Amino acid sequence: MTVPLKLNILGRFEARLPSGEPVSLPTRKTETLLAYLALVPGPHSRDHLSNLLWGDRSDQQARNSLRQALNALKKLFDNIEPLPLQIERTNVNLVNQSIEIDAVNLKELVEEQTPKAAAQAIKLYRGELLEGVAVRDSNGEEWLAAERDRFRKLAMSALESLLAFQLDSGEFNKAEELGEQLVSLDALNESAWRTLMQVYVARGDRNHALKAYKRCCEILNRELDVEPSEETTKLLGAIKAGSVDAHANIVDPQPMVAHESTPAANVIGPEPPSSIEKPSIAVLPFVNMSNDPDQEFFSDGITEDIITELTRFLSLFVIARNSSFAFKGQVIDITEIGKKLGVQFVVEGSVRKAGERIRITAQLIEASTGNNLWAERYDRNLDDIFAVQDEVASQIVTVIPGHVDIANRIQAERKPAMDMNAYELVLRAENILNRNFGSREGEQLLKQALEIDPEYARAHAVLAEFYAYSVFAHALDVDEATTLARIHAETALKIDPGDAVVQALLAVAYLEGGEYALASHHMDKAIALNPNDHVVMSAAAEVKAYLGDYDAAVEWANKASLCDPFSWDSHREVYFDAHFLGGQYELALEQFVGWQDLPLHNYLSQAAAFAQLDRLEEAKDALQQFEKKRPEDWSTVDVLHAYVRMCAKPEDGERWLEGFRKAGLDI
Repeated sequence: MTVPLKLNILGRFEARLPSGEPVSLPTRKTETLLAYLALVPGPHSRDHLSNLLWGDRSDQQARNSLRQALNALKKLFDNIEPLPLQIERTNVNLVNQSIEIDAVNLKELVEEQTPKAAAQAIKLYRGELLEGVAVRDSNGEEWLAAERDRFRKLAMSALESLLAFQLDSGEFNKAEELGEQLVSLDALNESAWRTLMQVYVARGDRNHALKAYKRCCEILNRELDVEPSEETTKLLGAIKAGSVDAHANIVDPQPMVAHESTPAANVIGPEPPSSIEKPSIAVLPFVNMSNDPDQEFFSDGITEDIITELTRFLSLFVIARNSSFAFKGQVIDITEIGKKLGVQFVVEGSVRKAGERIRITAQLIEASTGNNLWAERYDRNLDDIFAVQDEVASQIVTVIPGHVDIANRIQAERKPAMDMNAYELVLRAENILNRNFGSREGEQLLKQALEIDPEYARAHAVLAEFYAYSVFAHALDVDEATTLARIHAETALKIDPGDAVVQALLAVAYLEGGEYALASHHMDKAIALNPNDHVVMSAAAEVKAYLGDYDAAVEWANKASLCDPFSWDSHREVYFDAHFLGGQYELALEQFVGWQDLPLHNYLSQAAAFAQLDRLEEAKDALQQFEKKRPEDWSTVDVLHAYVRMCAKPEDGERWLEGFRKAGLDI
């Protein structure tokens, strides 16, 4: 299918129609606004957008400028169906399904972790994000700088990945080109220079390796007035002595990110968790950037709140306050902190107070690489400083565990199954089941996890949900699946009733078995234990929808999609269900727009929604798609009854039945 609009924001801004004809926008600020809406999941308030890009103007001028920019974007999208730009009285949202965005494609390609995808990603990186654009307002300037850094690092990651592949394949000339590209993207990154030096060694060109070191010295001296690090000078010595292994550790796994480091205090951290333990995280003291030293209590309070809230996630190993606060006031390499505290992830941030406004920034960093996994900025009025502290801490904590899970899942996907432990097997299973909940491969991975650790409550809970949901995915006989779901649900509950995720998954399993009181009870338990967990949010959306609280279901789905934006497709079904059960069929059908690899049973729900709108030809087309893909032994009637069985309100069950019958299904 041809995408109605192609948007290139890496390098100079370009927007093109399918014909290749370029389209233009009136101002750079309008281009920047479109890029922001395309990259940052919405909806966004008008106040936020005007403050982001026109904060240097009066409130009225900023609102007028935003209105003019939105009008220009409306004209751009006038002939695109479905309309991607949603402008309301207070909010603005961009639905990207109708637009192809080079930056989004680059990110997805890098995450594929294949040489072909890496090569495609490198081609997409034509230059820094919105090249040539400068935003005078500090709010927009900070966002743009952070995003430029993020996509530059993604491009460097693709370069490193492809470079390592080419060296393994003996393609030394191509590797040299990539090595030079690497240092051109970040000339102050010593890791990139060490990589280039080793590339030249690998191709037997010692002279150019020494020249690369000299170039590195000149740039560091000119730009930072520093000498190369000890690690770089050691590599130089090894090259001169001829003792470098030309094929070992070509891509430096631990880039240096600070030159002016001072020695850390003698912190005695915990032993690094073994591979079978939970992911580990430390929250460093947020830096007080205000001129007022009395505000130190506020930045410390933010940090302590985040630490306290993160401990509610039983899936995380969180370093205690005393250990992380030992680094307060020091400038030190994140990778070194990770080693000293024995953690995989580090959270750091800053607090700046100006008049009656306060700005808080936070970022999540992978300790072993220094890669920034997530970053956000919060601007607030200081009406109630403690309320602001609670609100921002809660928002940060809502986002971080989801990104930790994503990072760990990516790592788990890279490892051979034979080398994985129970925790990583469950991560891999969850990743597979998120894409295809009927996957027998996911079921087998969960069983392997339980062979390693029979008392792993989360593995039992995910299996319970898998078996309960299996009627939608044709995994097992209905009676057998129901029995297995109950066995694993009850086992998980006995092992760890205090785990919010376990309680949430049990709620879903009981709902799919038609046991509404148990579903409601365990969902309330999960929310009480940890309302900030993205798994709890997703489960709450589904359970609330089928218990008949449609507005609450949409609210929970909004929260889940905001804190786990990389799993948008996994939220679509619950949005559909909440809108369908609430009688909002048009809104329900919007969820299917742009959904790749639609799960088979959703063709049935799609047909029901079309039929309720008397769009019977489209309902017929959805059923034809269903029949074309349906396995011969798949019981359509079982699936239809499963939809009805989940409905606590009889009128909701009737809504499904009416839709199915109007679509032409015999039930």
